[in-house]
Amino acid sequence: MSSKQWCAGMVLALVGATSADAASYLVLGRTGSDAQTLQKQIEAVPGGALQRALSGLLTFAVQSDDAAYPARLRALPGVQYVAPDRSFTLGEPRQVPLAGDAAEAAAQMRRALAGGAPRALSGAVDQGLLAGNALYQMQWAVQDVQAPGAWNRGYSGAGVRVAILDSGIDCGNAWLAPNIDFAAAASLVPGEGVCVRPGFYFNHGTHVAGIVAALPSSFGSVGIAPGATLIPVKVLSEYTGSGAFSWVLGGVVYAADEGADVINMSLGAYPMSTSDPNTQAYLLAFGRAADYARARGAAVIVAAGNDAAQLGAGGDVGVPANAPGMITVSASGPAGWATGNPAYAWLDYLADYTDYGPPIANAGPGGTFWYAYVNPSQACSIAGITRSCYVFDLVISTIPGGWSWAAGTSMATPAAAAVAALAIQRGRVSTGANLSPQGLANFRKTQVDFVRKTLQTGSDDRGPRGRDPYFGDGRVNADNASNVFYHAPRVSPAPTPLTPPYAL
Repeated sequence: MSSKQWCAGMVLALVGATSADAASYLVLGRTGSDAQTLQKQIEAVPGGALQRALSGLLTFAVQSDDAAYPARLRALPGVQYVAPDRSFTLGEPRQVPLAGDAAEAAAQMRRALAGGAPRALSGAVDQGLLAGNALYQMQWAVQDVQAPGAWNRGYSGAGVRVAILDSGIDCGNAWLAPNIDFAAAASLVPGEGVCVRPGFYFNHGTHVAGIVAALPSSFGSVGIAPGATLIPVKVLSEYTGSGAFSWVLGGVVYAADEGADVINMSLGAYPMSTSDPNTQAYLLAFGRAADYARARGAAVIVAAGNDAAQLGAGGDVGVPANAPGMITVSASGPAGWATGNPAYAWLDYLADYTDYGPPIANAGPGGTFWYAYVNPSQACSIAGITRSCYVFDLVISTIPGGWSWAAGTSMATPAAAAVAALAIQRGRVSTGANLSPQGLANFRKTQVDFVRKTLQTGSDDRGPRGRDPYFGDGRVNADNASNVFYHAPRVSPAPTPLTPPYAL
């Protein structure tokens, strides 16, 4: 059975099995070690079992209920680190569903699909479909990154594969399903398939996927790159929100091997002290994962985190946010834009919750709660839908059975991933790489560098002038990323505000 048949849309099997109370570890080989030799040595160590071999990362996941087992592993000459296989635990973003309950959601869905389900794009984005779309009118984030400018040039992300490493996806969602590569979809979460359970509830992976590539229609949110192909890779449990580091590392390897061009990881762990050797092991492992993906043409774009913390301050870092090779994204957004008050029209305040610091490469529209601190009960209406004004400062996207607003660097990251997809499509078209398999293969050799350069030079400078620890090289801009004639950085003539005046 081929590896594709083995894993397509299914749970990727573990190599071995041990008792339920066994401890899990990551074993990292020294750079330059032979992976096959090291694996044989690990398998020969008594007291444990190999669970997953990530040979391309010189990293192996093992389990053992023997407390002396890690020391025996560390004694192997090719081993650099043995660290606990920790888990990411998804902190669900604060969310506000569009519908009040399942019955209302079902009624919204029936109305939305009355004219037929959204269709996969066969060409340019038909913006006429969006003219009367109530949810599109609420999508300040799409306007903020100037996605319609890219659409006007004929770019939609078509042909670009975006892997969503997350908590699965609503496989039956009419706005997402036509863009999903079901043959490549996979789960690394034991006992769970990539498709999440039916119902009306918030699912993180489905919300993230919609920000990237939800299809345009007369009702419903639309993705920034609605022509991109989605590769859902479940690395977090849809029930607990948790996922082992080894699952996520395996997800990066799997997505890169499946031909992903962009890998979105709206997840992370913080704080982790750099004085702890285990932290160094995790940073090395995820740095190797980024290198592995880069060698195969896949840019890994990760969330900065939602702790309002300075990454690196006091020796505390985020994983994978601080890992080398990652494109780390902070969050920005408006603060009362739905009030119609011109004083609140700015869309790029630094989000009140976002992590920041030297690792930040770019910012993306993730939404803010600034206005909730000022007047949480004030009501605003857009397209006949009334909510507290601050709700409209969040990001609306798909969930199982409907739509929901949410905010976080989890929402900012897929916006950046979508802009990267538009940039890749533009790069392939403008160089003619899309005209032949060999052309695409040649372009992929430098594709990650192309993405980094485009996000560096094509983003809108925000915060202090030039690169800064809050917005990095700027808030991503789809219009610039899709413009072959745009090469110069947009440096603000003066600093732009980090926070709204009433937050100072």
